[in-house]
Amino acid sequence: MRILFVVHQYLPRWQAGTEIYTHSLAKELAQRHQVMVYCHEPALDGGGTPVLLDTYDGVSVRRLAAWLGPDRPSPWRAFRLGFANERIEKDYERALSDFSPDIVHVQHLKELSAGLLGRTSRRGVPLVMTLHDYWALCGNAQYLRPDGTICRRTHFRLECGSCAAARVGRPALRFAAPLMIPLFLQRQFFMRRQMRHVRVFVAPSFFLRDRYVASGYPAERIRQIGHGLDLDRLSAAVTSPRGEFRGRYAFIGSLAWQKGVHVVVDAFRELGDVGAELRIWGNPQVFPDYSRLLRERAAGCPWIELEGELDHARVGEALAWADYLIVPSLWWETWSLVVSEAFAAGVPVIASDLGALPERVRDGQGGLLFRPGSVQGLLRVLRRTIEEPGLLAQLRAGLPRVAPIAEHAKRIEEIYADLLERD
Repeated sequence: MRILFVVHQYLPRWQAGTEIYTHSLAKELAQRHQVMVYCHEPALDGGGTPVLLDTYDGVSVRRLAAWLGPDRPSPWRAFRLGFANERIEKDYERALSDFSPDIVHVQHLKELSAGLLGRTSRRGVPLVMTLHDYWALCGNAQYLRPDGTICRRTHFRLECGSCAAARVGRPALRFAAPLMIPLFLQRQFFMRRQMRHVRVFVAPSFFLRDRYVASGYPAERIRQIGHGLDLDRLSAAVTSPRGEFRGRYAFIGSLAWQKGVHVVVDAFRELGDVGAELRIWGNPQVFPDYSRLLRERAAGCPWIELEGELDHARVGEALAWADYLIVPSLWWETWSLVVSEAFAAGVPVIASDLGALPERVRDGQGGLLFRPGSVQGLLRVLRRTIEEPGLLAQLRAGLPRVAPIAEHAKRIEEIYADLLERD
């Protein structure tokens, strides 16, 4: 079988959950199928190289620029290029002709083009799409407003204009939000039209599935299948003996406001020097202003350490150090790969009670929950774990099983086979 994966960006430069999952699945399937990854490479944007062909960890990759030349697109042109890019669509047609896939499995289309879906369908190639966030429903993919609140609904897309003004760094444009409504309606209609070409959607959590169903997507075409995990990456943690409570807490992920890292830093600052340690792993260059804020808040607290970026191949080492992983997200997480990594490594998770996290982390069974954004709520949980050191062993005993990537890949292959048989 010839399988083409489409994703917004890829390893090794980009190491968030979607990219890591996509590579794990592609690498597993490449053992018995011909696999290629088609992706946007932001490092090529603005240069003179439209396409770069390479191989990463045994997987063939076609990387391309979203735009060429020295002139950066205007904010409004960049907005449109983020979901409809004619140049990329033409290159994708060439890739389809050259590779001739039996199945196209889309992981993410941000900064590529939703038009790739229609072009795939017109070739008669079955389409599978894994949903990783809310990109098809929301322009910023996370349902977050500039003030940090969750966007539960809009008034005919009026709030989308205010959000866009903040994202391009021109907050004064929020007064022109009514004039931007047609742009967001155009995106909405274009996305709906293109998403109709997808034969099967895969949602890792019921929470994410339900959000799409509530937005009008057909429930019968969305299958809930949790992500599998490449356990080989976690060998350092999986093979490490788990002893008694040592007072070690970790955050591993993006240093971004919506991830709630500041909530953890503030809680540990208020906790004081009680023998507990917090180590934060994440790339400080992605959102440098936010990273600077974290350093300022952690100043004078030697029990809080910002460790910098952690390569995905070394996550096991960080988890081998930790007693607890903290996932303090302020947005509707849709799965959280790092939760799976913690569970597989024998590390209970302290998470905010939001989005798909309570679906993954059952309070008192493999982890503990606290109110999103509440420093005091997190403090109460931290103090409990310190005052009840035996709680760690109890929570470890309740950790759920994590599906290995090989097992998960077989379920995905069954979807492919079913579509090909029907055709």
